[in-house]
Amino acid sequence: MSPSLHRCSAVAAAILVPALACPATIIVHYGADAGGANTNPLNGLAASATFQVDGLTLTIVVTNTSTGVPGGAEVSDSLLVSLGFNLGDGILIVSGNSAVIGADSIGLGAWASLGAGDSVADQWLWTNDGGGDLLELFSQVISTSMGQGGGDTSSFDGTADPNVGGPFGGIAAAPPIISVPGSQRAVSNSIEYQFTLSAVLSRSQLQQIAGGSIVEFGSDYQYLAVPAPGSLALLLVAGVVTRLRRQRPVRSRSFRGPAGMRATRRSCS
Repeated sequence: MSPSLHRCSAVAAAILVPALACPATIIVHYGADAGGANTNPLNGLAASATFQVDGLTLTIVVTNTSTGVPGGAEVSDSLLVSLGFNLGDGILIVSGNSAVIGADSIGLGAWASLGAGDSVADQWLWTNDGGGDLLELFSQVISTSMGQGGGDTSSFDGTADPNVGGPFGGIAAAPPIISVPGSQRAVSNSIEYQFTLSAVLSRSQLQQIAGGSIVEFGSDYQYLAVPAPGSLALLLVAGVVTRLRRQRPVRSRSFRGPAGMRATRRSCS
């Protein structure tokens, strides 16, 4: 093949690379009351989640950011126990690869000897079959509660229909607002979950998934959603912007053709 033909083939191949393959990170904050058994004011109950895609890998870090709890709450009610979301468009979780204690996080109670990076896989389930209670409308659910598996479930250690029996095993705030008994398991701050998906997500898809997700505290105690856009926007992690800036010189050297060709190379949504 001549050098000129080789260059044309390389450019064509680059243009055909799907924009969907671009890594992306979205952070959402849960502060909107979405129902549950609690009828008292939230009084500081809150959470956040970081959704990150890179190829077929989806990583979600769920954090209990509560600064208080509703009046009369018990320790189990203060724990973050479930996350519900919809991948949509026939996309499924193929495997739950890991569930580990997040960075700057520690185990509590019976998990007091555990620290960041340690596995809690046996106490968390995932499903493509929806949850119970207010999570029935969400196809994908991560939970430490048996009641939040509407159909077939798997644990992150590969066990089918695991006996997780939460809400203990859930996520407390850092520091915990209510002490976790020494006989019970919990994690203070965050847990990181990693999945393999059946298809690659675009950044815009990831934003819709994250923005439409919901978390559960306790056993049907309180559900929190992401506030509507305008009251609390979705945040793109600065690293995504930094990476794109670093790529600009490479793009300008590699693509000197029509403007439409350059736009195709830049697109990641």
